[in-house]
Amino acid sequence: MKKFFGVIFSLLFMTNSAAAMTFSQPVEIGTVGFPVQAPYHGFIIDGATTNTGTPYNETEFTYKGKPLQTYTKGVATFGTGNDALFCYYDFTSGDYGDAIKFGGKNNYILSRSGTDKDILKIENDGGITLYVVYHNYCVSHLNIIGRQKDGKWVNFIDSKEISKNYFSGKDAYKEDGGVIYEKPISSGDTIIIPYYRWHWEGRSEHEGEIRLKWDDAAQWFGIEKIIY
Repeated sequence: MKKFFGVIFSLLFMTNSAAAMTFSQPVEIGTVGFPVQAPYHGFIIDGATTNTGTPYNETEFTYKGKPLQTYTKGVATFGTGNDALFCYYDFTSGDYGDAIKFGGKNNYILSRSGTDKDILKIENDGGITLYVVYHNYCVSHLNIIGRQKDGKWVNFIDSKEISKNYFSGKDAYKEDGGVIYEKPISSGDTIIIPYYRWHWEGRSEHEGEIRLKWDDAAQWFGIEKIIY
């Protein structure tokens, strides 16, 4: 009987272990966009593997200690191969919410405004590709997008949806008490997004965190809100 239960326990352990996904720490790989109120003639494109845009020399400005070049329209690629992230950008776009698009080659699944976005990559042992697209200036907006095992690109996480479901949508630009999400960190099988509140008199202490765990059956993330 002890041997029988031992076999069952081992099988359950193996099943649960196979379903878990371990995440490496997010690594910042680039920046795309227009810093708020910056008097530039185009977008900053930093860290790209390739970029089809034509550079404009911003003679009065520097970026990371070097003469600044900006770009008005093109496609920037971050990484190589099937996992590469493609970014279409158009500084002259009439629809500001559609000025920057992210996704796979000729398969953009995320459209965002032209404000500057940091791009991070999260390596894992689950066979999926994960990128973070992050903005924070008196309001935050965080997306986790990626390529599933079947090659399909999807928008896994949108912080606006988290705000709607867990904070009554309270995260507008310069909204007193609005939730602000920080860049994610990883802890084993969990991606953690700390959050605090924006106030006119200054930011709050960390109030809690959003925890993301991969559901292998659903091929999607489960979400848990933790209050400190």
